[in-house]
Amino acid sequence: MDIQNKYEILDTSDWSVWKNKYLDPIIQNGEWDLIIDHLGDEVYEFPLFTKKFCNEIIEMTEELNNWTYARHKYYPTTDVLLQDIGMNDIYNKVINEIIRPMVIHIWTLQGKNWDKLNSENFLARYLPDAQSHLSLHHDHSHLSLVVKLNDEFEGGGTYFPKYNLLSNPKRIGTGTIHPGQITHRHGARPIYSGKRYIIVSFIKQNSYNI
Repeated sequence: MDIQNKYEILDTSDWSVWKNKYLDPIIQNGEWDLIIDHLGDEVYEFPLFTKKFCNEIIEMTEELNNWTYARHKYYPTTDVLLQDIGMNDIYNKVINEIIRPMVIHIWTLQGKNWDKLNSENFLARYLPDAQSHLSLHHDHSHLSLVVKLNDEFEGGGTYFPKYNLLSNPKRIGTGTIHPGQITHRHGARPIYSGKRYIIVSFIKQNSYNI
């Protein structure tokens, strides 16, 4: 059986059906003030994907085994671009339908440049005996989105030293979003056991190319 037929997550022939399977139902209602947690200092968490989404994308990524180890010059991660596993168009659709109106609401964004978002999306993996952490850095983005895909690990999380703030959601499928450049230098804290999987998106306005 080929990958396209094996994993339901790749079937978007009925977008409404796909969303009901893979998006947390409450995120589709647009009741942002009810569901978004402000951790402080412009870092926000919210439910985004179901466990089914998280489990399937991890399983599919591991089966395809397209991992890269030095794709980013200065702060490389063990990762795979979502376009290399057939998920980039799907993920960008989620970003523009769900994340875009949410961030417009959070930050009161204005102008046509926010009518469409461009993003570089990749799934990253952390292992205690390989890459257990990521050093402090700034992202080349307007906004950065991190989605927790599993909880079979100890440690981890995204740490912002300027604010002494750690984002390490309890629930899988939770998204965390924050400004990408200048103000929010951050890093991935080390894990000590298990494997940590996340999806990272470097999001930019339509007027900028990634």
